[in-house]
Amino acid sequence: MIRMITSDMDGTLLKGDDWGTRRLPDDFGEVLSELEKRGVRFLAASGRTYPSVRMDFGEYADRIDYICDNGGCLVENGKVVYINEVPRETVDKLIDLIHTRYPQEDVHLSICTARGTYKDFDEKWPGAERERHCTFLEPDLHKVNEPVTKFVMAGEFDSFAVKAELDPIMGDELNFITSGDHFLDIMKKDVDKGSGIRFFRERWGLTKEECMSFGDEYNDLGQFSESYYSFAMGNAREEVKAYARFIADTNEHDGVTKAIWEYALK
Repeated sequence: MIRMITSDMDGTLLKGDDWGTRRLPDDFGEVLSELEKRGVRFLAASGRTYPSVRMDFGEYADRIDYICDNGGCLVENGKVVYINEVPRETVDKLIDLIHTRYPQEDVHLSICTARGTYKDFDEKWPGAERERHCTFLEPDLHKVNEPVTKFVMAGEFDSFAVKAELDPIMGDELNFITSGDHFLDIMKKDVDKGSGIRFFRERWGLTKEECMSFGDEYNDLGQFSESYYSFAMGNAREEVKAYARFIADTNEHDGVTKAIWEYALK
């Protein structure tokens, strides 16, 4: 019996081509109500911060739990229950390494906390206004004095090549995960969405066989390894599909809720 479901957000649960039109599947509310009747927990598992992901759920926000910052920030019943904090010494070391090694006009570095995202530049992109309430400008990232849950490197670079460069330098302290061709997520060593699933699974006394997960990118592989019912989306990379036990329909065709109806709500 499936008792816990985790789903990535962008490219997985959410429909829509851009930040302005992204939305939940039309039947999400009905699915959530059915899951609640059966005592099944639903968790959003995202690389984004808690304030950002929470906003996507609107009226349903308090009825689900969250694995945010790729496992860096865990939220249960509306409260942050665990932070996988990157040690302060490691934070400062990585900031200096990135700024020394890569030109800041080519590679942008952001710091994530439970409160939101700190950037040392004023970013202009389609979702900037939507994220304004949880995005903060800080010219000197060394001055961010909140527990750091994740870093994001973004820019016109090959994320796979940069990961290969940084792993030998700080791979014993940090986990480098590609979340797109031009995005690199950086968490504390051994932290990912899979570690978030393990935390809640142990907290709630569940087994892998009782867990279902959905994703479309490399930062979702941790979910697949911690869930028997692991689903790659139909729109996922082919390399990502190879790690999942099942393939769901695409995000634009409500692949997540379709699979939930078929496997968890029969």
